[in-house]
Amino acid sequence: MLEKWSKYMLVLLVSIVFITACSPADETDSELEDDDTEEVDTVIDDSNEMVDLADIDQQYNWALESIFYQIFVRSFYDADGDGVGDFAGIEQNLDYIQELGANALWLMPMKESKSYHGYDVMDYYEVEGQYGTMEEFESLLSAAHERDMKVIIDFVVNHTSDEHSWFQEAIADENSEYRDYYIWDDHESYAGQEPNGEQGWHEVEGKIYSGHFNVDMPDLNYDNPEVRQEVKDIASFWLEKGVDGFRIDAVADIYEDRNETIEWWREFNTHVKSVNPEAFIVGETWYHAWDDISYYYSALESNFNFVLTEEIIGMANGMNVDIVSALNDVKDRYQRFSGARGNALVIDSTMIGNHDMDRVHTRLGSEGQAKLAASILFTLPGTPFIYYGDELGQEGQRPDDNRREPFQWYAAAEGAGMTTMDEHFFNPSQYTHPNDGTSLEEQQGTEGSMYEHYKKMIEIRQSHPMFFAGTYTAIGTDLGLYGYTVEGDEDYQLTVIHNQRKEAKTVQVVLNDSEELVHGHVYQDGELIEIAPYETIIVRSPIGQLPIEEVEVEIPEEDFAVTFRVTLPETTPDGEEIYLVGEFNNWNEADPEMVMEQIDDDTYEKTIEGRAFEMVEFKFTRGDWSKREQNSEGQDLVGDRQTQNRVYTFEEEEKVEELIVEKWSDIE
Repeated sequence: MLEKWSKYMLVLLVSIVFITACSPADETDSELEDDDTEEVDTVIDDSNEMVDLADIDQQYNWALESIFYQIFVRSFYDADGDGVGDFAGIEQNLDYIQELGANALWLMPMKESKSYHGYDVMDYYEVEGQYGTMEEFESLLSAAHERDMKVIIDFVVNHTSDEHSWFQEAIADENSEYRDYYIWDDHESYAGQEPNGEQGWHEVEGKIYSGHFNVDMPDLNYDNPEVRQEVKDIASFWLEKGVDGFRIDAVADIYEDRNETIEWWREFNTHVKSVNPEAFIVGETWYHAWDDISYYYSALESNFNFVLTEEIIGMANGMNVDIVSALNDVKDRYQRFSGARGNALVIDSTMIGNHDMDRVHTRLGSEGQAKLAASILFTLPGTPFIYYGDELGQEGQRPDDNRREPFQWYAAAEGAGMTTMDEHFFNPSQYTHPNDGTSLEEQQGTEGSMYEHYKKMIEIRQSHPMFFAGTYTAIGTDLGLYGYTVEGDEDYQLTVIHNQRKEAKTVQVVLNDSEELVHGHVYQDGELIEIAPYETIIVRSPIGQLPIEEVEVEIPEEDFAVTFRVTLPETTPDGEEIYLVGEFNNWNEADPEMVMEQIDDDTYEKTIEGRAFEMVEFKFTRGDWSKREQNSEGQDLVGDRQTQNRVYTFEEEEKVEELIVEKWSDIE
């Protein structure tokens, strides 16, 4: 072990640290210019040979033209009648997923865990017993592969469950070999910080440990080479079972320093590709800026584009933004950072929702806007991920349980295969109702349904691979429309136009025999195409010949303003500052720039600016998330729409928004 540790330390000393750029949230990161991103660190493989990630064979090209379907196993389909979704249930419905148009699966945590969600792993080598046996999981893999479908699984290794045998032994015996698998209060990585629950420190039996996400999720210590080897062994085990890759949970949370975190993931990816060059890895890089995401392309071939998710939601809400030009710039930046992997293929993983977000339909508030969000997703570059049930327009919002409710197979909300929210969930079902139009039975074959819309847009995308990684160019359209052309290896181009408004818009055709793919019409020069509210058209034409009239866009003044004037409950303590918290300040609950001005005893106000038609989410606190606003029933659901956060859209140049806080979370 000493020899192994010495070699590992040598690598750390001679490695060239190239990842840069301090952000407000990462003040410990060292800085480096983008021009230096081609330098490559070396890592040690299992045979103690020095290996460059750039020299490892990487053949994950299949993911570039895939459409993934994200499944929360517990809530998808119950094959054995116990109310819990299972592997057999997924296997029985692979035909459904293929008919929708997806050709790859992401299974949320499916290893043994004590929680309903599975993000606290108790045994990395066992499947969750409620989901079935290892043999049934292997059967699912085989069935998917027979259909040329790929399967990736959640890989949760930032932390374990507090009931994992490693942690239990570490607690029981300070001399255990597993003691240093975790991070304790005197660990040098934390530079003498005092144990503090707000910093993720917890105490059990007089021992204080780091658990960034929760008290029952102790953090693993990646300064211990044995931990690194264990994680590689876990990856090998599942790759040898036949999984096609991993979705890495909490990819940015291994170390406080981003450079160290990325260095580890390069080491990990080198190992994975040495086992299976075709394995695909996508990281959960939940950042609010593309620059922050880009650094991780030096370690991983793909990362979730959370910034694009919010941009698409904003566009579906009417926000004016040139998303194509932005994505072209982002792609170039991603590619520069990929130099650390030998300029290997870059894949942008895109989505409009997942298990940690309020459902798309709930966020946007209308079926038309939810359809538009899907249309934008499926006509932009990248590898799209579909969150199960979004293709039906299912609704859901915080708490997390209710973002992960049963897939609605039947109009009656019950029947063979329907799962239930049993005692394993923390909260009861709120959105699974009979005869509400949100079921596969009600929508399949129904013209204009959300399901048929998804199926049509996916069919168009799969039939025209240029959508995945073609050349995109924005074009001029009237205000309220957004358009772009797409070119690939084919001898034609596609022109996409989205109507972002609740009023119909028209465009004029300037080219004979222009075929519109969504509705199946062919137009001639001089004809008008009416685009219904929140609708998308896709027109095929010869390369270089724009089929519709391009116009100069007249964008209104971007800086609209709103003053939030809020009346507080009488129980509000005197002398405490009130904060406006939202996307605009990265949800900093005590941002000194967002202190509200008191205008009388119970009323405060704050003015912010935003882009025309931009939608922002926000909330009020008294400087701490434990002192946040709630509704009168003590739920984190606020505003007219009773969503997790308040929502405002900048539709006027100046507006005063009168609001009321019903109660504070810490005051009865």
